[in-house]
Amino acid sequence: MTAERAEKLCREDIGLADGVQGTVGVGVGTGGGRAKGSITVTDRVFNPQSEQDYLRECVDRRLAGKPAPTRFGITIGART
Repeated sequence: MTAERAEKLCREDIGLADGVQGTVGVGVGTGGGRAKGSITVTDRVFNPQSEQDYLRECVDRRLAGKPAPTRFGITIGART
């Protein structure tokens, strides 16, 4: 794996560096208005990292071929 590929993959998960990530979406279609949202909380909330620290650690781990650490969390979402 190249450093560029590792960084790209790690950036996809960087939002969870502090253990909390959320999304909100709003739209209008033929069926009317729609809204959705979700929040994800993982055990990393007890040991948060800055995005830079997370990215550095993730890239180093991927380049070394080590697996991702096991994380436990919950995602709660809703649609209307």
